[in-house]
Amino acid sequence: MSFWSVRFVRLVCVVMLVLGMNLVSVSAAKLTSEQRKELASIKKNLTKVSILIRQKKFDEAKAAIDEEEGKFDKLVQDAMIPETDPLSVSTKKLIALRRTFLEKAMGTGGNKPGAANKGVSFEEQVAPILNEKCVSCHGEQRGSANLRLDTFANMRKGGRNGLLLVPQNPNASLIVRKLITPDDNQRMPKNEPALDRDQIQLIARWIAEGARFDGTKETDPIGASVKAKKNPVKVVMATGDEKVSFMNDIAPWMLDFCMRCHSGNNPRSGFSVVTFEDILRGGDTGEVIVPGKPDDSRLWHLVGLQDPIKMPQGQALLKRKNAEDLKTWIAEGAKFDGKDPKGNLREMVPTDEEKRMAELANMSPDEFAKLRRDTLEPTWKRVVNNDPAEMLETDDFIFYGNVSADRLKEISGWATTQMEDLRKLFNEKQKPFWKGKLAVYVFKDRFGYSEFNQTIEDRRVGNDTTWHTKVTPNSLDAYLVLQDVGDQADASSPGLQTNLMAGLTNAAIQRGAGEVPMWASRGLGMLLASKSTTSQAYFESLRQQALEAAPKVQRPEALVAEGTFSPSETTAVGFTLVEFLINNGGLPKMAALLKELKSGTTPVNAITKVYGTNIRALATAYARTLRPGRVSN
Repeated sequence: MSFWSVRFVRLVCVVMLVLGMNLVSVSAAKLTSEQRKELASIKKNLTKVSILIRQKKFDEAKAAIDEEEGKFDKLVQDAMIPETDPLSVSTKKLIALRRTFLEKAMGTGGNKPGAANKGVSFEEQVAPILNEKCVSCHGEQRGSANLRLDTFANMRKGGRNGLLLVPQNPNASLIVRKLITPDDNQRMPKNEPALDRDQIQLIARWIAEGARFDGTKETDPIGASVKAKKNPVKVVMATGDEKVSFMNDIAPWMLDFCMRCHSGNNPRSGFSVVTFEDILRGGDTGEVIVPGKPDDSRLWHLVGLQDPIKMPQGQALLKRKNAEDLKTWIAEGAKFDGKDPKGNLREMVPTDEEKRMAELANMSPDEFAKLRRDTLEPTWKRVVNNDPAEMLETDDFIFYGNVSADRLKEISGWATTQMEDLRKLFNEKQKPFWKGKLAVYVFKDRFGYSEFNQTIEDRRVGNDTTWHTKVTPNSLDAYLVLQDVGDQADASSPGLQTNLMAGLTNAAIQRGAGEVPMWASRGLGMLLASKSTTSQAYFESLRQQALEAAPKVQRPEALVAEGTFSPSETTAVGFTLVEFLINNGGLPKMAALLKELKSGTTPVNAITKVYGTNIRALATAYARTLRPGRVSN
């Protein structure tokens, strides 16, 4: 072969080699839809691994990471995906993050793969279940039924329905009964699927072993002792020259839209917005904010760039200005202008309700009374637009109704007399008794009263309900609604005067924060009314109804628990039970009991504290008053 032939062959080979490399580069630079789906599947499965880690299922978590990494390596090799491909880089980074997360959890949890199981650990096994299934409704942000499960100390206190745990006795423990009841309306978690059988058995076993706490402090968030320590973050304080303020422009909407899912002991995706440092720290996939770089910040992508917008859920509620403020705040360095970056943001940023309460608190009595007066006519017209109303105002009340002026005056006289007893009971001398006065709506017939319930309260009530009250903690709403049932009392109706007196007592108890069980509020109202009216046939019928309802009490605690009796039975049992309590302690102890209940003490604990007796002894003694010789179980 000639010299030039050899040079030509070599040149062709070099050209082919270069072309080949370019072809490989081009084909690798653009992923196919199938390859993208495969990488997305790997990332999705890796996201689920964090749940296994938080549940201390380390063996399963390690196996899952190994499996997904194997898939990734094979895909990269077979498809010749370049190392610089963004999707490939982010997947590889996620694998590394999951391994780091697992190693930290294994290092602090004391439960490495293959470790022997020595009894049920509350912190390692029970707490993750409660965090995932229960704390969102029974936590710091929302304590349904006055029950909080976010710390072991709160679990020990129980809630409105009594104590939650009976150590060594799962069958007697309220938490187990709530988990296994076949009644969908009573079973927990509410409006969610029942817990897995294995989870329920684990909780029951823990209780059977003594319901022991194996964490550091009972007041710490449950599961805190086995969680990895949080990485430190760098907080840059604002100078005051920024266009967007974190505390004024970002934190309010972030708390409103994000707090429900991203708070508590088990925030979604490991991302919490409880403190400013939590926000900067990010979640299971790492930091979500890169100060100064919105386009590199995952949070901005989720809130402002993706189509459709991923976060927050129900994003139509989030205004475009909120998203733009977020972008500007990140671009300006994601600086903090609050007092304490480690502090709870919810405590530092007032809610709309808190702002409204502050506004109401600054109102004078005359201003508040005017506010109440201004709501009467619009409310009335929503109910019975074509029926004009009379109005009568006193020191404590604003009466408004379509009964005659003389009837309103008569009702006003009864109410003024009742206020003397209520002021003594509550040791209250201020006027008006309710801030802004109590509005008393009086309807001349059943139609008006029913329409008020349907239009204003959005509910239907039975024919035996002829009055109700509503007094909110901030006093924005403070009213009693009455149907004029007339003055003729019999076994089925006590007459208007009794209903008025019972309603005023109920409205007095509702003032301020805290709740009182219906048996206590209605019972006390009926008892005070029974001392001043002549409808004794009605009160005797209540005693008979209480006697007939007594067999529903299978456990002493059920006597004072909500939901044991129907509304009418609750009034009857409350009347006779309050009568029994006052006969054995007088009005001062009843006032002390109401104070304990308003403070959040459970009925069982409040009765024990005020009357110095246990609930079984009290229930037995009360049952004897219904029928001599009859003892309640």
